[in-house]
Amino acid sequence: MSLIYAHKLNKFYPQVASNKQRVKGMFNILFSRSDVNGKQVLKDISFEVFKGESLAIIGKNGAGKSTLLKILAGVIQPTSGDFTINGRIGALLELGSGFDPEYTGLENLKMSAAMFGLTGKEAKEKISKMVEFADIGDYVNEPVKNYSSGMVVRLGFSVITQTKPELLITDEVLAVGDEGFQLKCLNWIADYLKQGGTLLLVSHSVYHVQKLCSKALWLEEGGVKQSGDVFSVTQAYQESIAGNNAFPSGDTVNRSTYHIHDVSITCQDVDVDEVPFGSDLKLTAKVYSPDGKMPGISIGIVTHAGIPIYGTYSELHQANPYLDDGGYVTYDLTMPKLKLLPGLYEFRFHTMTPENIQMIDTFEKELRVTGKTRELGCCQIETQWK
Repeated sequence: MSLIYAHKLNKFYPQVASNKQRVKGMFNILFSRSDVNGKQVLKDISFEVFKGESLAIIGKNGAGKSTLLKILAGVIQPTSGDFTINGRIGALLELGSGFDPEYTGLENLKMSAAMFGLTGKEAKEKISKMVEFADIGDYVNEPVKNYSSGMVVRLGFSVITQTKPELLITDEVLAVGDEGFQLKCLNWIADYLKQGGTLLLVSHSVYHVQKLCSKALWLEEGGVKQSGDVFSVTQAYQESIAGNNAFPSGDTVNRSTYHIHDVSITCQDVDVDEVPFGSDLKLTAKVYSPDGKMPGISIGIVTHAGIPIYGTYSELHQANPYLDDGGYVTYDLTMPKLKLLPGLYEFRFHTMTPENIQMIDTFEKELRVTGKTRELGCCQIETQWK
């Protein structure tokens, strides 16, 4: 049984200038009259999500993403269509929704615990953990109306961590708050998914979408433009934004071609997942190419919180990869005296078609850089003080 089932969801907002027009508009909608002025926000949205799956909803501003989440969370009703949700929902939508701004953060946490049926010793323990996760110090005893947007998100997310919903619905919450808290939330969501949780995520961050979700639903002007594997959908979405629709209908690439077979990060010819600052690194990617063509490959480095700090690609440096008899192309990239400051990083490998137009496959590998320094940021830049 699916956890979310949505069938032909529509949402229409009539355009009205008076109470009389509002009543007339609603009457026309109820009786399916076509002569109604207004805006069709959602158009025949249908999809299914099963327990343990993670679905991203992507699209430009105004595509209908937030409206769809509000319908699924029970905040608003669809104009037509139906949906079922077989599980307890935890929703993080608009900033501050569900909190009384006149009450303190602690009082709001107590009310949230009560709404989830927590009482007595269990409630006390859960609230204590919420306060610890939110980590807003003495502000927990201040009215929520005095909070910054980041503090409100901290409070809201802390409730989710202790109520453990079967379905987590979240709208751009990772776009607010400092890097440390974003990482904290990402780690919690990753653990939540590993334990069988289900996620419905709206985000403009392709990194977060690809990191957290296995499937994606792309909305455009209220309708479904594309759905399926998260990498296929996000790549098509990015190409659309860039105006880079180089492949006409029917001219698609087999995903088994140019897929990444293996990736390694070595230091002194030894595979590593941790290196001292300043080490010599070698990155190797083995890509399947049965047609003998040379696919492109790009390599990006991001912080563990998803902030991009470096990117390069084979065509830029006219790489000369090796093609073996089995149809595998091997790319080597050396990084002498690695300048990344101590911390945890993700190396992201992407294969492209030989024309370097369409992304085919993605592979991620973590690397921890160790050492001691008082320098700030992500990488060391050679400087001279006088």
